[in-house]
Amino acid sequence: MFLIWSGWGILVVPIVLVTSVVVGGLLQAALTAAGRPDLAFLAFFAGGMAAAAANWFIGRRLNSAPPRELLDPRTNERVLLYRRHKLFWIPMQYWSIPVAIAALVPLLALFGK
Repeated sequence: MFLIWSGWGILVVPIVLVTSVVVGGLLQAALTAAGRPDLAFLAFFAGGMAAAAANWFIGRRLNSAPPRELLDPRTNERVLLYRRHKLFWIPMQYWSIPVAIAALVPLLALFGK
């Protein structure tokens, strides 16, 4: 599989994977210790939502940097250079939406029974 990114957009993958595994694993361990391993879907949901939130805040922070201003010496026009962080041409923070939806699907399927 090919990944196409610009700037730090590649960080979407490790942010989502690491955050969801760590938060989901910790919650699953806590639920098992509390004697409720049947609530594993909550660990998946919480891990996915935490990953979506972390990715949203990091993406917003990276993509809100002010542009670099240059002056074209020939025309004396200002040129603004924006540094954008994207994965597959989509800004980092917007990848949080499909991640949150993926975390919601099992929860909605469980309540849809």
